[in-house]
Amino acid sequence: MFSKLIRNTVLVTTLAFPIVPLASENALANDIRDFLVYNNNELEITQLYVSSVKSRYWGNNILNSDIINGSFDMITFSNSSNQCNYDVKAIYSDGTYDLMRQADLCSTYGITFYGHGGDYR
Repeated sequence: MFSKLIRNTVLVTTLAFPIVPLASENALANDIRDFLVYNNNELEITQLYVSSVKSRYWGNNILNSDIINGSFDMITFSNSSNQCNYDVKAIYSDGTYDLMRQADLCSTYGITFYGHGGDYR
């Protein structure tokens, strides 16, 4: 009885392991433009906008929740564009904001915002 239990456990484990790498590969098959936003500012980032450098409009805030000091959030793309250059705008809890112009998101893994509030009002 005990040996049958061990045999079944080993069989199930052996069959399950090949499935794990496949699931991980799908999780890693993200858009090349996906990036992390790091907040090294003393204020929370309450809104984040990513816009094509060709556009005059920012669109909607893409954050689901605030990014507190010392924290980060993953930004993912869901459109089929092959464009790489974007402007990124972070708005802080005091209403000031910072801009990162012409960020090449195809070759950038992360963007960090520093400082003590934004450079713009």
